[in-house]
Amino acid sequence: MTRHRRIVSLAALPLLAWSASAPALNTTSVFSPDVRAGSQAAEYRLSFVPQSGDDAIAHRLHYQRAWSEDWRWRFIGLLSDSGGEDLEYRYMRLELQNQFLSDEVGDWDAAVRYEFQIADNDDRPSRVRVAFTAKRDLDAHWQIRGNFLTGREFGAESGEGYLLETRAQVTRVIGDYRLGIESFNDFNDTHDVGGFEDQAHQLGPVLKGGFGKGWKFLLSALIGVSGGADDHDIRLHLTRSF
Repeated sequence: MTRHRRIVSLAALPLLAWSASAPALNTTSVFSPDVRAGSQAAEYRLSFVPQSGDDAIAHRLHYQRAWSEDWRWRFIGLLSDSGGEDLEYRYMRLELQNQFLSDEVGDWDAAVRYEFQIADNDDRPSRVRVAFTAKRDLDAHWQIRGNFLTGREFGAESGEGYLLETRAQVTRVIGDYRLGIESFNDFNDTHDVGGFEDQAHQLGPVLKGGFGKGWKFLLSALIGVSGGADDHDIRLHLTRSF
């Protein structure tokens, strides 16, 4: 993809708000620590990686529910086509999130999340992982978030070390929406971290907000800034709260 096309894609991102290995197909988020007692939601995520040949695409579905003011469970399933292949089921995941800080230490919110992911067959690794997330509203407009994730793969093609990943997001309220920038950084694992170009680092703008009754959206366009990342990943998240 040319530099001109990348610039056009990024400039067009805010205008999209009105419309409803192989490529990594990033369906993740810089997730919030917030847990609200009794809340439940369904979510759809789309990741689209333009390629010179067949484009790659992923669809991810969630359902989540909080059973207390501190704990929430979530089920996830993912389907993807990595380019030139049929759409296939890839994995199922169970997550348990525990919010242990709520404006208690320097206005920080924080949570820990436990993940158990089973791959679709014997060709891909499954994994267990622990994730830490923190968030702070700096004032009435600015918010920062950060995630740190680590764990181990098991089964076919699994690595030998501990997985290492970080995510970060800075956003500002603009009208009814939040606009900002986010980064995703995959450092491989402790057994084979490699150099910067061997890792997957992505950076790009993010726009998010609500619409209708109980609906939220997130739009982002990520640019690969290292050799191990996709050049461009266009993403949409739609969430319906009940």
